[in-house]
Amino acid sequence: MSRVVPFLLLFSISISFVHAEFRTFTNDFGDSVEAKLIELKKEDSIIRMQLRNGRKIDAKLSAFSQSDQKYIRKWWGEVVAERQILHKQARIDVEIKIDTKTRSSGHSSWYSESDDKTKIFYPEVTIENNESQTFKGNELRLVIFADDMRYKGQMKVVSASSIKTDLKEREEIVLEPDAFRLRHYEYDSNYFNYDYEYGYKYSGYAMTLKNSKGEVIYEDATKDKFLKSKHLYSCKKGQIFDEDFKRRLKSSGSSSSYAN
Repeated sequence: MSRVVPFLLLFSISISFVHAEFRTFTNDFGDSVEAKLIELKKEDSIIRMQLRNGRKIDAKLSAFSQSDQKYIRKWWGEVVAERQILHKQARIDVEIKIDTKTRSSGHSSWYSESDDKTKIFYPEVTIENNESQTFKGNELRLVIFADDMRYKGQMKVVSASSIKTDLKEREEIVLEPDAFRLRHYEYDSNYFNYDYEYGYKYSGYAMTLKNSKGEVIYEDATKDKFLKSKHLYSCKKGQIFDEDFKRRLKSSGSSSSYAN
């Protein structure tokens, strides 16, 4: 059985290194050792270090000078905080699902046909963290677009959600961004040359996941141009844009009540 001596005890276990610089540590008796910090463990009472010759050793934290203890605790706090930042190499799975409920009405006769559909959309994003580490302070951004069926080349932001979330180790979380409703009316004349439509049809989405430092770790979209737009993080529900998501437009007014 291994035990920890008051100052240093050699361990032959190889572990992954947490970045730190070599420095000189001392105890209350004036003894010193030059080492690089690796890990604070066992309820923050044991510090693992690496010597200049590459050997790994363990020591009781209480054996160090007060200034060294303060330094070690501060260093370890920074290490823990860094480990809680989501990174691109983390094994996470992200899936978006948009359920819909449809209500339809219409009529048909020898001279015309009409179709009036209302759909309610319920976005849902599932994130699974496959790492044995919790990642804190992340933010999901989901923007959903609908095409204006009367004014071609225009689209409306029908949902724009930003959700803060922690990703707990080995857990799955389900996020529910804002739901929205779309109505689309279409009229076809079989006798006169008089066809028209108005309202909105679902166009697509753009989704990003940022870590606590504001770095984009994951992104997905039905169209690449959505992710490239400078408006992605500033746009709001109800705003109108051109179909390339480059320019904000004034509301036409005629179709505005058909998407909310």
